[in-house]
Formats: sequence, structure tokens, C-alpha cells
Amino acid sequence: MPRQRLPDHAARKLPFPLRNLNAVHPRVIDPAALCAHFTGCPVVTAIYQGNRMSMKTLLAASIAVIALTGFASAQNVSLDPTFGTVTLQPGFLPDPYEVSLVAGGSINAATISNDCAGMIANAPDFRLNYGGGGSQVFIGVNSAADTTLVVNAPDGGWYCNDDYNGLNPVVGGESPMAGQYDIWVGTYGADTAPATLFITEYDQ
Repeated sequence: MPRQRLPDHAARKLPFPLRNLNAVHPRVIDPAALCAHFTGCPVVTAIYQGNRMSMKTLLAASIAVIALTGFASAQNVSLDPTFGTVTLQPGFLPDPYEVSLVAGGSINAATISNDCAGMIANAPDFRLNYGGGGSQVFIGVNSAADTTLVVNAPDGGWYCNDDYNGLNPVVGGESPMAGQYDIWVGTYGADTAPATLFITEYDQ
């Protein structure tokens, strides 16, 4: 069973899994296409009440999932990450795992896809080596600045997010792939900004 975050940290849950998307044609995936490739897709009709957006709106407007096999990108996953590497196994403690870094860079994340946003560095900011068998994992950012997130997953797919929780991004989901996740934290404009990257198995 997925870990349950304490009530004072409850938040919306991301509606897609970090799974292999290479079988999907390289493009931004809409909700119908995503659910067509995964059984038990729970999110298209799930609606939050009040001032929270529906999961359908989140899929359409807030979260970009891109399978870009062979896509030419300025990001170099062979470079050493600027702010370090961690190896985590399911059930890791402390949870969340946090690392301080400086967000931003000189490269427009739209060079990966028009659905990615922000200015990012060439080398990854951080690298996660994640063990297999976990029920879910989320990668996110906390910052006073408006930040974005770009993740290159073990299957080579690119996962981008902006403004999932206020101005802070989160990427993740159920049944995460084991392997190497290269992570970039972006900012809007040329300025860099201090930020905290977090990795958690708790609901977001």
C-alpha cells in the first residue's frame, strides 16, 4: 500500500505513473491516449471539489508527459550532476529525502518540448538511482521562486511539470521504474534561485 502522508501535508495526487512510455508515439499524451495504454486508469473522471482543478484539467493543462525516444536535446545526461547523486530503495528514510540546490540555467527547457518550461542547466542538477519494487515515488521542488521541473527517466522518457502545487512542480506516480532519474530544476527568466529538491514516497 502507498504510504499516507500526515493530514497536515495532504495534497493532490499526480494522475500518471512513471512507466515505460516508449510504446506510445513520441508526442504529448492526452488523457484518453494515456488511459488507452494503461489498465485501471483512475484519473479522467476524478473531480476535486471547491477551488481545486479536476484531474482531467491537470492532465490537459498542468502536467506534460513526453515520450521522446531519440529526441535531440541540449541536456546531457552523461554529465555529472551539479548537486550530487543519491541511491534510494523503496521504504527509504528519512522521507522526504531533500537536497538544497540552485535552480535555473541558460537553456530553455522548450528545446526538449514546447510543453516543458523554464530555464535549465546543461548538466543535471541532481541524479536519483531508485531501486525497483516501490509502490510510488514523487520528485518535487519547494522554492520561493517560480520553479519548473524536468526529469529524464530510466526509459529515456522526459517528464515535465510546472505549477503543480502553487508555483512549485512535482513529477511522479505509481509503480515507478527502477533505474536512473536525471533531474533539472528550472526558473523563469535568466535569474537563478535557491530551491529544495525533495524525493518522497508519500502521496502528493
